[in-house]
Amino acid sequence: MGDAAEPGILDLLRIREIRAAVVGTFVIMLGFGILSPVLPKYARSFHVGYDAVGVLVAAFSLTRLVFDPFTGRLIDRFGERAMVTTGALIVGASSALAATAPTYTWLVVFRAAGGAGSAVFFAALLSYLLRTVPSGRLGRVMGVYYGSFNVGTIAGQPFGGLFARWFGLSSPLWIYATACLVAAVVFWRTIHNPERNDREVRRHSLRSLPWGRPFVTVLVVNGAYMWMAGAVYATLIPLFGNERVHLPLSAIGLGLAISSATEFAALFPAGKATDRAGRKAVLVPAYAALAVTTVLLGFATTPVLFMIGLGVLGVASGYSSVPPAVMLADVTPEESRGVAVGAFRFVGDLGFVLGPLVAGYAATLFDFGPAFALSAVPVLLAVALALSIHETMPLLPRTGEAPGL
Repeated sequence: MGDAAEPGILDLLRIREIRAAVVGTFVIMLGFGILSPVLPKYARSFHVGYDAVGVLVAAFSLTRLVFDPFTGRLIDRFGERAMVTTGALIVGASSALAATAPTYTWLVVFRAAGGAGSAVFFAALLSYLLRTVPSGRLGRVMGVYYGSFNVGTIAGQPFGGLFARWFGLSSPLWIYATACLVAAVVFWRTIHNPERNDREVRRHSLRSLPWGRPFVTVLVVNGAYMWMAGAVYATLIPLFGNERVHLPLSAIGLGLAISSATEFAALFPAGKATDRAGRKAVLVPAYAALAVTTVLLGFATTPVLFMIGLGVLGVASGYSSVPPAVMLADVTPEESRGVAVGAFRFVGDLGFVLGPLVAGYAATLFDFGPAFALSAVPVLLAVALALSIHETMPLLPRTGEAPGL
């Protein structure tokens, strides 16, 4: 096929499997978008420091980290449909409990409990897509899937500060709980389990994974990206915007929405480039841009520079987010896909745990500039490792067209 026959976003959304994942993810991320700009300030309302904010952000992912190694076995035993639904319900219940937390300690406990549900939810949804989408379209499909994250976040973030001001700092947690419940219903009604073969179900051991440099690189680049997301988006940006740029929560929510919007605009082009130019060809320049932008954001102390920096960060993040999961499918045999998804999620969550902790302590000890710079170090290390491997995309056919289109 030529370029004119390539599937666009609307063509992909006509595919039942993709549409089901996109709709449910949009609903749950709508609630998260409302919560994200308020959660650090909600933690500060318990009269704790920046490092404690980092602990709260990391607690959710720490629990998710503990459960990640078991997700492959759970998915194979109960199926993607049951695990996606159960995960959404657990996250929603934990959010409602966090809204009623009497102390900071209980807030951390309730927020951390949601990590178990999140581990199962995201692993099952990723497994669902990797099992049902042909590899030649996987880059574009992941672009559309991640786009549903951004559309939900874009729609929710500008309202986070407003709801907090109108109804109290705990109100976004209640909204997030409701969104998780709605998403659980959507997933239960629309997702059906992909077919499996007996050989695939039996491969639960980490020893079955291809522990060569390409697979290790995939794990590292995912961990570096999630480190940046936890450290910068979830921890430093809300605090830096409020306490250095002197913006209200509503304006910080707007800035995060701008970043989500530019990331959304980049996702489908990133997916198309990943399918045609190659995974490494997209990943290396995108990660380099992500590291540079992260460092420079720590110098954006005026509202205009802050908003511009968030917009540029969104573009770099959009191009960076697509290749890792597609590379995972490239380098992993199908019979080991479940345990590979668990390992992929584990390393990503490890980055999301360590990133906020390091960022919070760095901001406390050294100020925000060094904290932003430290957040970029794992991304640069991932670039160096990616440069050391060959392209993981299957070879193009003699026609020069990407396979599977």
